[in-house]
Amino acid sequence: MIFKPFDPSDVVAGRIQPVSTGMWSDGATEWSASFTSSQQTQASASQFEPLNGLYYTNVYDGPTGSADSDIYFSISYGHYAGSGSSTFDTNTSNGSLLFPTKAVYNQYRNLLLTPGDSLFTFASASVGTAKGELDSEDIYVLNFRGNKVKDRLDPGQFEITLKGTGVNTVTLIDDSRDNPNTTTETGGKRYNLIRGNLVSGATTSNNYEGVGSFYPDLGLVVLNPTVLANYIGTVSYNGTSGYQLNNPTQSLWAGDFGRMSNLLFTTIHDGMLANASSSMKARVTEYVPARHFFVRVRNQEYNYSNNPTFVITANDSPASSQDIGKLRFSDFNTDPKVYITSVGLYNDSNDLVAVAKLSQPALKDFTNELLVRIRLDF
Repeated sequence: MIFKPFDPSDVVAGRIQPVSTGMWSDGATEWSASFTSSQQTQASASQFEPLNGLYYTNVYDGPTGSADSDIYFSISYGHYAGSGSSTFDTNTSNGSLLFPTKAVYNQYRNLLLTPGDSLFTFASASVGTAKGELDSEDIYVLNFRGNKVKDRLDPGQFEITLKGTGVNTVTLIDDSRDNPNTTTETGGKRYNLIRGNLVSGATTSNNYEGVGSFYPDLGLVVLNPTVLANYIGTVSYNGTSGYQLNNPTQSLWAGDFGRMSNLLFTTIHDGMLANASSSMKARVTEYVPARHFFVRVRNQEYNYSNNPTFVITANDSPASSQDIGKLRFSDFNTDPKVYITSVGLYNDSNDLVAVAKLSQPALKDFTNELLVRIRLDF
C-alpha cells in the first residue's frame, strides 16, 4: 500500500459546521406522546431542594418505567407575587412560606429581562402596525434540556398545539418568518409566538396577541397564561374539569405533586392526542468543530489497482503461476482506467482511522486529476 502524506496547506482546521437535526428521538422532527411521573420528586429535609417538585414538572418522551424514557423539557409556573404557592409549600419548622412560584418568576425575569423590568411583556398588535405591549403577572415556561437543544432551537421550526377541556385547540409557532431581523436581548434572540402552523405560517391577521416569546439560543418558551386561557378555555386535571390556566388561587393541590405546571402539561398532552397533525415539532442546531482534508490525486498517481477486475488472481481458471499479478488486459499497460470509490485516512503509525466514501465512483487515468474534500467533525 502506498501512503501519501498531507501537505500543511491540505488540512484546514478550526472551521465550525452547523448541523441541524430533529429534536426528538432518533432525529425525528415530530413528537406525539408525552409523559410525567409522580416519582420524579425526591424527598429532602430541605424545602429549598429544587428536586422536591415545588418548582417544575419534568416531561418525558416515554413512560418513566421504560428503559429508554428520557426527559425532554420541564414546565414551570411563575407569579410575580407568589400566587399559586400552596399550603404544602409551608416550612412547618418556622411557619414561613417558600413562594416557589415567585422564585420561578424572579429566576426567569433575571435571566431574560433587562435590568429594571419587573414584569414580562409580550408583543400585542396587528400585522403592519407597531407592536404594542401586554404585561403579564404570571408565566408558564417550557425549559428544554440542554443536551436535547444542542446549541439552539431552530427558529421557524417550532410548533406546539394546546387543547382545553372541550374542542378548543390552538397551534402556536414563532414569528421568525415575519420577523427575521429580531434584535438580540438579555436572553439572546427573542421571537414572538403567534397562532399558525409550520405549513401555512400565521393563520390570523391579528398576528401579535401577547401569547408568548420564543428564545432559541436558550431553549426556552415563555407563555402568557391569560391569553392561553382565552384560546382554549378550561382544563381538566385528575378527572376534574373547570381549572383555568390563569387562576393560581383555585383549589388545585391534592398533594405535593399537584401544581399549576401540571395544567399546562395536560394541555400539551391532550393537544398531541387531538389529531395526527398536532404533535409538537422542533429542530435543533449543533455547531460542530470540523477539520477539512483536501486529497489531491495527480494525473500520475493511483492509476493502477490490485482489484481482481484489474489483475489476474489465483482464483482465475485457467491461470498459470506466471500470470498471477499481471494486468488482466494489455491495454491497461499504457492506458489504465480505475474508479476511486473511497479514501482512507491514516495516522503516523499507518493505522486506518477514517474512511470517506464518495457519492459515486470517480474515473481516474493518466489524463485527469481529482480533488476530494473530506470533512471530519469533532
